[in-house]
Amino acid sequence: MFRNLLLFALLLIVQTLPAQFIDFEEKLPSGFCIEGKGEVTLSSLYYKEGKKSLKWDFRPNSTLQVTLNTPLILDEKKSKEYGITLWIYNEKANNDSVRFEFLTPTGEIACHFSFRLASKGWRACWIGFQHMHGNKLHKTITAYRLIAPQYKGRLFLDRLTFPVKKVNDRTTPDQQMPTNNSLASRNLWHWCRVWQWEQYQYDLPLPASLTEDERKELEIVESRMDNFAIPSKCPIESISTAYKKFQKVGIHRSGKGYVGAPILAPDELKRNKGEISWNDIETLLSGFAYDAYFNDSQEALQNYFTVWAYAIDQGFAYGSGMGTNHHYGYQVRKIYTTAWMLRDAIWESSQYDDIVATLAFWAALQETRKPYQKGRDELLDSWHTLLQAKSISALMYKDERERVRALRGVSRWVSTSLQYTPGTIGGIKVDGTTFHHGGFYPAYTSDALGMLGEFVGLTRQTRYEVSENGRKILRHALQSMRNYSNLHEWGIGLGGRHPFKGGMKNSDIEAFAHLALAGDLSGSGRNFDYELAADYLCLSHRNTPEARYFKEQGIQPAQAPQGFFVYNYGAAGILRRNNWMVTLKGYNTDVWGSEIYTKDNRYGRYQSYGSVQIMNGSSRTASGYNENGWDWNRLPGTTTIHLPYELLDSPLPGTTMAHSRENFAGSSSLEGSNGVFAIKLMERNLKNFTPDFVARKSVFCFGNRMVCLGTGISNSNQKYHTETTLFQYVFQPGISTIECNGKQIEQIGHQQALNADTHSPIHLKDTHGNYYYVKKGTVKVATATQQSRHEKTRVATQGTFATAWIDHGTAPSNESYEYMVWIQPQTKSTTPNEAIKTYQVIQCDSLVHAVYDRVTRTTAYTAFEDFTPTTDSLFIRIPAETLIMYKNEGKEYRISVCDPNLNIAEKTYTTKEASRPIIKELLLTGDWQLSVPNQAVEVISSEGNTLLKVRCQHGIPVEFTLY
Repeated sequence: MFRNLLLFALLLIVQTLPAQFIDFEEKLPSGFCIEGKGEVTLSSLYYKEGKKSLKWDFRPNSTLQVTLNTPLILDEKKSKEYGITLWIYNEKANNDSVRFEFLTPTGEIACHFSFRLASKGWRACWIGFQHMHGNKLHKTITAYRLIAPQYKGRLFLDRLTFPVKKVNDRTTPDQQMPTNNSLASRNLWHWCRVWQWEQYQYDLPLPASLTEDERKELEIVESRMDNFAIPSKCPIESISTAYKKFQKVGIHRSGKGYVGAPILAPDELKRNKGEISWNDIETLLSGFAYDAYFNDSQEALQNYFTVWAYAIDQGFAYGSGMGTNHHYGYQVRKIYTTAWMLRDAIWESSQYDDIVATLAFWAALQETRKPYQKGRDELLDSWHTLLQAKSISALMYKDERERVRALRGVSRWVSTSLQYTPGTIGGIKVDGTTFHHGGFYPAYTSDALGMLGEFVGLTRQTRYEVSENGRKILRHALQSMRNYSNLHEWGIGLGGRHPFKGGMKNSDIEAFAHLALAGDLSGSGRNFDYELAADYLCLSHRNTPEARYFKEQGIQPAQAPQGFFVYNYGAAGILRRNNWMVTLKGYNTDVWGSEIYTKDNRYGRYQSYGSVQIMNGSSRTASGYNENGWDWNRLPGTTTIHLPYELLDSPLPGTTMAHSRENFAGSSSLEGSNGVFAIKLMERNLKNFTPDFVARKSVFCFGNRMVCLGTGISNSNQKYHTETTLFQYVFQPGISTIECNGKQIEQIGHQQALNADTHSPIHLKDTHGNYYYVKKGTVKVATATQQSRHEKTRVATQGTFATAWIDHGTAPSNESYEYMVWIQPQTKSTTPNEAIKTYQVIQCDSLVHAVYDRVTRTTAYTAFEDFTPTTDSLFIRIPAETLIMYKNEGKEYRISVCDPNLNIAEKTYTTKEASRPIIKELLLTGDWQLSVPNQAVEVISSEGNTLLKVRCQHGIPVEFTLY
């Protein structure tokens, strides 16, 4: 008794058991033994690592026990994060399971789970202790055992690691282990829900037979799929690559299956050991399919089916999650398009059932057996990477009745997924922005809308067409993308973790044509949508059949969008005139400021610190923005602390998507023409940040002029200067020039400091013909070769730039600025005094920034706090965090009211909680009435004054006229 107690006490002292990767290459590991009949040996018949695996010959109720060299004691952290991973090869599918039990020093079962043997081939067995069964009261584990199923047989084990110190968070439930990950029950997840969706049953009936019209429409869809999926000419290089890789992979028959280079998910992949992944399967299958299709190669056709058999045997198969399957959609697209090319051969093959089941499963076609599940996240990924795969999978069934039902399911799913999604989950928002990773993310929008457009084109004017409401929402998203792209590219502030990359792809542009041809959505009753067609001709530079048709119908290319566009789901505003664009960007409690990864956008902290980026060209490069040598501290318009790159670098080991603690950031507009932007800027308390850094910033946009105001600029950073950047452009001697107070500067190495005041404003011109009139502050101008860092690799970069900024000094206290930007004015001879007389600053302090524009006769307020105007002829009281714009039109006032706050209750990475209404109460002098009823505005007149109650929601301006 005493010896047992002493042993138990010693076991409790041991706290750490190192992770053990079991190598079955040289000899049977110690600690493995059989209880009952059977044996364990090493085998080269099948393997998932190296060249051998553990073969377990078993009899009913026999066990394979593994004794640990060191006990494992599960504290709270280990119970949540630790687990076991291995791969199991099963030679024959059956309805039994192998049971895993984890044992205490006294032989009790601490926890257990079962692994179903429902499939033949290699299947992953990955599970954490938190997802195992049992009461889990016993915390010390000294052994585990596998209990054989109720028949005589054998299994092969490989890639065994126990304990795994951090089981992958995105472990995928599958046919073998359907309950091994709590993420599968979340509406906000999609990659690992394929087996959950497999349990769905069609609520659409299988037709008893097809009518002639149904057959004709199916043929139309299939013919269009040929155009979308099959390349116009043979990809010769792809064929050559496939043959070379096939030799290297070394697939050959062994036992009842195959051996060759192991196929694994990227999270587990070790390429230095010759292992391959999904993209390699794609390379092999697509290359051989091209050779078989274009060149009628029988060798390629045989190789094609061999690769399929091997891939399925390795676990790329129906019902298999391969441990973790996330983001596979990006790596398998050509598997589907080339399967479509060889569909006749697949239909005639003995492998038909396995191949088509695999295609459908990994395309998540099973999700479309029901309508889209409202609240499901990450739609952009699904549309982008798997919608075409779903469509092809639906058309791969031999039975045309099954094709019809499956295609109906996909169409319904697309139509029901094309709805405005709530909160910050993925999808399209009511203002036309598109969300991914909990934020407005154009880089993920690109191609996602393109794939939706392709499906619209695939099914247009058939019984499978996308619903009219769904097409209208897609139209809204496409035209919003058109608005915030100049011509095809968006500003750095909207770039997410791709600050200098991203733009509309050909597929997005073609979506305009597909949607236009699907039917008029403007209400004019035409046979196609003229506005979308005009947008297409503006955006496309290709002589496509659609372009020729639109031109034959008399459609002219659309002009660039004009006006001011409000996108407060991104705390953004877009000013457009002529062929230029300004992106205004902030962040708040619901909108993150930037997406920073460990190896992406490392220095992008300041993307949303009130940026005011002018794009004068059709691309970032043409507009003077280049990553080489770019000073990441100086995105135009931002107020920042100018840090060395080691301090500006990504502050966290993983993802940084910092939200503000302030609600107020965003934009508003009046009549869709002019607008205003404001932000209560504050910095978070993170490593290398300055948590007391605050400022209040605004931008008033009238025509091609912007009035930029800043107040309350304060922080305690005494080492590095705080700055407000006016511009930063690539500078090319002999090509580029700038001006300082009328003096032209052409050479590199110019440095100048200028002091501005109301009576002597500073006058600057940038390299693109934009003028800056600074009324307050110390302005510094430089043309210099700058040293920078690459945002992914930290590699040094270099470039020559012309830069101007307002220097607020170190540790500023309540500093301010005022400047006007005149974008490409037609009158080049305007003096600074003439320019600044176009507007009047009514008030500029911690309470409010207010401006009257004399040219457009528009008044605008950005009320940071409750505010009582003293000189306004209309407003008596304006509530805090409100954007007001108005203009007098005879006896009427045209007014817009906006609170850009989305007012979402749950503050998490993503939430499906919807934006909640906010009631703004404004007091006006005089008795006023609405000229047109507006459900969002209540008018109450009393004692010669008028109280307006304005219902704001989604950050969308409420516009109305009073008389």
